[in-house]
Amino acid sequence: MGKEGKDKKYKKSKKGFHTVLRILQHASLAVMVLSVFVVVIGSTVRIQSFRNHGSYMLDSSEQNKEYEESDLFGTIFGYAVADIIRYGVVSSQLETNGAFDGSKIVDVTAYNYRDIGLPEQYVTAEYHLEDLLKWANYGFEYTTMEMTDQQVSQFLSDRTRVTVIDPQSKYYNTSDANYLKSDIGSYTFVNDVSANQLWVENYDDPEGLGEYDGFVEDDQIDSSDVYDVLVNRYKTVEGKNLEEYVSDWDLYYNLCENVQNAAHSLSYNYNEYLEYEDYYSEDNSNVRFLIAKTVGDNTQFYTNMDEKEKENILDAMQTKEGITDTAYASDKYIYYSPSEMVYRTNTSIEEETIRKILQEYDYAYPETVKVWIGVDTTYPVSDAFTQGAAGFRNYLPYFWQWVIVAIVTGVLYLGLFLYQTIQTGRDVDDEGKEYIRLNSFDRIPTEAAVAIAFGVAVLAVWILIVVLELADIHLTTMSYGEVVYEKWFKMLLVAGVFAADTAAMFFFYSLVRRIKARTLWNNSYLGRLCRKMKKFAWKVYDNGTIVIRTWIPYGIFLLFNILMIIWAMDAEHVSWLPVIIMLLTDVTIGILIYRDAKERQGIVEGIETIAAGELEHQVETTELHGDNLALANSVNSIGKGIKDAVEISMKDERMKADLITNVSHDIKTPLTSIINYVDLIKRERVENEKVQNYIKVLDEKSQRLKQLTDDLVEASKISSGNISLNFERINLTELMNQTIGEFSEKFEEKNLTTVMNVNVQNAVIEADSRRIWRVMENLFNNIYKYAMTGTRVYVTIDSPEENERYVEISVKNISASALNCNPDELTERFIRGDVSRTTEGSGLGLSIAKNLTQAQKGTFEIRLDGDLFKVYLTFPLAAE
Repeated sequence: MGKEGKDKKYKKSKKGFHTVLRILQHASLAVMVLSVFVVVIGSTVRIQSFRNHGSYMLDSSEQNKEYEESDLFGTIFGYAVADIIRYGVVSSQLETNGAFDGSKIVDVTAYNYRDIGLPEQYVTAEYHLEDLLKWANYGFEYTTMEMTDQQVSQFLSDRTRVTVIDPQSKYYNTSDANYLKSDIGSYTFVNDVSANQLWVENYDDPEGLGEYDGFVEDDQIDSSDVYDVLVNRYKTVEGKNLEEYVSDWDLYYNLCENVQNAAHSLSYNYNEYLEYEDYYSEDNSNVRFLIAKTVGDNTQFYTNMDEKEKENILDAMQTKEGITDTAYASDKYIYYSPSEMVYRTNTSIEEETIRKILQEYDYAYPETVKVWIGVDTTYPVSDAFTQGAAGFRNYLPYFWQWVIVAIVTGVLYLGLFLYQTIQTGRDVDDEGKEYIRLNSFDRIPTEAAVAIAFGVAVLAVWILIVVLELADIHLTTMSYGEVVYEKWFKMLLVAGVFAADTAAMFFFYSLVRRIKARTLWNNSYLGRLCRKMKKFAWKVYDNGTIVIRTWIPYGIFLLFNILMIIWAMDAEHVSWLPVIIMLLTDVTIGILIYRDAKERQGIVEGIETIAAGELEHQVETTELHGDNLALANSVNSIGKGIKDAVEISMKDERMKADLITNVSHDIKTPLTSIINYVDLIKRERVENEKVQNYIKVLDEKSQRLKQLTDDLVEASKISSGNISLNFERINLTELMNQTIGEFSEKFEEKNLTTVMNVNVQNAVIEADSRRIWRVMENLFNNIYKYAMTGTRVYVTIDSPEENERYVEISVKNISASALNCNPDELTERFIRGDVSRTTEGSGLGLSIAKNLTQAQKGTFEIRLDGDLFKVYLTFPLAAE
């Protein structure tokens, strides 16, 4: 098998391996969800009682108990007890003799004060219960009326009827089912405007309480001409409107508020009453209850049992054995009679719990109340008790084993998920280079992929809804709480999770590959549109004038901010949406301005780089536009031009150096022969004086030509960099003493006196001994040639003021001729201070000295002060 076949086989096996890992990933998630589901439904019970919906965590210690003896049963029973007691409260407000009574009379003020107690005197009105319920359903309406004082006096009554509580009893007997209907005295008051008080008149005293000579203060009477008046949709029991009971606006509005509050409260209780009646009916609940409430000689019963069962329970209440003599002896029950101080139960519910619940409704339950609540443990109907029984029977015995399975599969899924996320799309081409491989779905535009994913999600939700609806139609014999324990439901759950994760990971891994390949934005319709708009905008910007590139964008930006401010201030309240949009836009503009400044800074840095000598540097122009692009192109052109010019100059310099080297080499060979033959002639004893002079001139000129040739060759080597240096430690003080000694005879010929000053202790540098000697030799030769006869030459070794890590040598002398040139020109090749060239010299000495100094990490500087010639050489001190 060839290499190509092996590669195909390897790729095929790798693809199969990743497929197996993905199947394992989906399966591990399905098993994890199943484990969590089993743990949850096996250790918790979902209870849906009338008021309380929630989950109950089962205790493993109750595994060996009967369901009816468990805390779960006690909790559900406790919820039912609270519901039944509340049911008795609302039933007492709405029923007469065990049936709803719409004609029941309600005293609205007394009803509103039922739980906090009535004042000794109050203003009220009485309505039929049915009228208040319908009024709350239709809603209360007020109309605005403009009335004169005369019209006000005609609208309101000239008297206010006040109900007074029996002073002997000190309280209104709200335990009565009719709350607010009592045979107590009433008073009639007349309004005395001048005294701003309400005085008693026509006292009616059926109970013989005595004359009431007090008064009730009234608030300040509203003198406004405009009033809000309640529309009397229904009349009181006496067939009157509310305004006929009061003579004061404050009392009128208080009475209206009492009517509204009572109507809304009764309406809420009526809806609750209907729900209780349905939920705890004998056909829908396993709970049986009987509440007997005695007020005086009248006893009201509230129950969901038939007459026979009710009589059976009532008879059992009178016996010492209690409920054990009834047909419900095997059921769970509670019996509580506060007046008899009797509490019997075969459940875990304590007497204190029942007492606290009844105390919350002490206005409705007198001490003579008797409460019996039981549960039919044969469970003939499905309710919260059957839900609890199903959950209790299905308690998971291997709780921790399933928890471990859930953790292991969860960790496995997470590991496979991370591995697949990292590996998805990674592939290697034939050259061994890694790249991101995209499939056909990954290549469709991003928006289309998102639409497909959204469509799949909607389809999945629709399928789930259809399945639930079909289940709701066919599951007529069991509740959802029972369905979750079926095997087929668990299999359906595993299959659903596996399919959902397969679809979700398909789209997720496609997203990951798009991000890795950087096609998420690039391969989107929005990305393409933005690139076209960006290209168009830059095209306009690049080809536009300065006005188009500056003032038009600024005008658009300013107009946009103004429109956003107008939008934000136009609403009733300040809208944050335009403010946020404006801030985001301003930030974007700021980023663009920063980017433009950064591009310009890059151009400046490019100019500085080129100025520093990197002539090959080019400013990147890929992301530049407008003026920055033009400027960058110009800088690149300038840099390229300078680079070309330097290359040409270097080429010419090299050609010149090569020419000098070659010519010097060609001259050197015959010149050596001339010098040798001149030397031979000198050894001959020529007696002719004239010929001796010829030989002397010939010898001097040939030696000078040899020196010139050597200088040319060395200058050429230095300029081309073709010179090798052997650095060693050199003591400049010793070197200068040696140099002065070498040139002492020459200096005596011109009567030159050397004065040397050494101001440093350490003058050791690292330099090439031969090259540094050549520097000093050229420098002193220059002094010998051009110094004025009979003058002094000053040599000083010192440290520069600005840096003590360097040593400086200064040599000063007075020139014999005027120095009418630039100091830098004297270090150029073939430049001589003696313009007339009457002295011997090649014009290369100082140039060679400078180049050799710089090659040895030093500096060479010439300063001219009139005819005073000064040379400064600076070298770094050698490390100790």
